[in-house]
Amino acid sequence: MSFVTDLSLNAQARTAGSKNAARRVRANGEIPVTVYGGGDPASGTVSKRELGAFLRANGRNKIFNLNLEGAATAVKITEMQLDPIKGVLIHLDLMRVSMTEKSEFDVPIKIVGESEGVKLSAGILDFPTHTIRVRCLPADLPEAIEVDVTKLGIGGHIEVKDLRLGDAVEVRTRAEQTIVTCVAPVAAEEPVVAEAVAAVAEPEVIKKGKGDEKEKEKK
Repeated sequence: MSFVTDLSLNAQARTAGSKNAARRVRANGEIPVTVYGGGDPASGTVSKRELGAFLRANGRNKIFNLNLEGAATAVKITEMQLDPIKGVLIHLDLMRVSMTEKSEFDVPIKIVGESEGVKLSAGILDFPTHTIRVRCLPADLPEAIEVDVTKLGIGGHIEVKDLRLGDAVEVRTRAEQTIVTCVAPVAAEEPVVAEAVAAVAEPEVIKKGKGDEKEKEKK
């Protein structure tokens, strides 16, 4: 487990205003930001380009220093609000983090190893849980939780309760929640062969035709 302390993002102070004011901020290539917790809320803006580069490099689960109004404050991302139609980021909510108090964090799951079920029986890994919520001090926050699936056979699964994170990290996600399971490959259904259907129907057509010809000869 490691905790990166040198990550930072610069912000400019702003006065919280109307939706039109927020639109103007975004039109200028900035994203409105609100910082909560540990005191009065603070409003600011961050460069859309700088934020995009930060998220691509570090993801959204890291603690970082927000440089706002001449002070650096340790924060974490709590919500990224997206435009419901365009799907673009329109607002960022941050929470101040105390370095001496435990907080809750969402930590990504990282699957490692090759499952026996996949390797030997052509099984398929079903990976429904991608993050786990934990409670710990920032210094004990893992960057990711590795889940080894090497011994996972067909029908086997790993649940949250199977994780071993040590005494410093308290798991808050439901213990019975499935992280990953190995399922059997789906058997291919036998295709309906059109030729077989035609082969059954064709003699009847031919027979019917010959019968008609005989009837004509009798007449």
